[in-house]
Amino acid sequence: MDEDVPAAAAFLRDLVNSYEPQEDDESWVSAHAVSGWFGDRGVPVGTFGDPDLRLLTEVREGLRSLLLENAGHEGDPAALARLDEALASVPLRLRIDGGLRWSPVEDRPAAHAIAAVVDAIERARVDGSWSRLKACARGTCQWAFYDASRNRSGRWCSMAGCGNYVKMRRRASRLVEG
Repeated sequence: MDEDVPAAAAFLRDLVNSYEPQEDDESWVSAHAVSGWFGDRGVPVGTFGDPDLRLLTEVREGLRSLLLENAGHEGDPAALARLDEALASVPLRLRIDGGLRWSPVEDRPAAHAIAAVVDAIERARVDGSWSRLKACARGTCQWAFYDASRNRSGRWCSMAGCGNYVKMRRRASRLVEG
C-alpha cells in the first residue's frame, strides 16, 4: 500500500506519526532519537540538542493541525502559531540542484531538518498529494494517513477501527436521544 504514497507525502505522514496521541507513544524521546529519525530517512542533520527537539516537536504538532484541516476539521490555532514561529526561526533558500529544493541558509542540525520538512511539503503540494494527507477525524486518534480514496473523502485512519468506533458512537447517541 505504501508504494502508492508519494515519497514526500510518506515522509510527512511518518513525521506526524512519530507521536501517537491515542497511546501517548512518543518515538522522539530524546534529541538523539530525533537525529536518528531524520538520519534514517536520508536527511543529514548531525546531532540535535534539546532546543532542536522542542523546535521539531512544534513543527510536527503544527503539521498535525494542518492535516486536521486537510480532513475538514479545525486545527489547533496555538499549534499552528507555534509552527509558524518555528518556520520563521530558520532561514531557508531555494537551491537549484537537479530541480528546485529548499535548503537551510545556516549549517545547523534543526535547519537541515526543517528544510527537509518544508521541501517535502512543497513537493507534496506540487504532486497533488498534500491534500490527501489528513489526520484521523477521531479526536483521540489524530493519526496521519494518506487518503487514497478516489473522491478524497477519507475521514479516518482506518474504517475498521476509528471509522467504526465513531459511527457506532453516533448511532448510540441517536438511540439515546430518540
